[in-house]
Amino acid sequence: MDLEVGQILWLKIKYNPVDIALEKHPMLIYSIDDEYIEVIAIDKAKDKIFQLMKKCNVYINVNNPDETVLYEDSYCQLNNRITLENFSEIVLSRRTLAKLSERKLQDILNKYKTYHLENIIDDNRQVHMTKSEILQLNPDLINNYQEIQ
Repeated sequence: MDLEVGQILWLKIKYNPVDIALEKHPMLIYSIDDEYIEVIAIDKAKDKIFQLMKKCNVYINVNNPDETVLYEDSYCQLNNRITLENFSEIVLSRRTLAKLSERKLQDILNKYKTYHLENIIDDNRQVHMTKSEILQLNPDLINNYQEIQ
């Protein structure tokens, strides 16, 4: 049950060195290696139409084709760099094995890469979270992992 690019993790994370999400949010997996998972933060578009005007955000329509990994129209935030330590329990933050549809996924991955090549990502928008930080904010991961062992 390895993680794959295009899958969604649902986690409480830090958005910057001081701001912590109060609830779990979807995170699109951008890249994975043995040590780190780079994710793209996703937020719901409802009541945030002004966010879609910014070049650092990419709209995700959950229709055409219908998405099974997101439940409402959303947008990806390209102006962050969020990396998570890769550890076995993090796989339990997936709600489904499905991935974002291929066309939408490739569009987002390309726009994220281009945005990061053409723009400086402010230090305040770069976050790396360790296993202990992730588990502290998401204690259900360790509890659920122990239950299936």
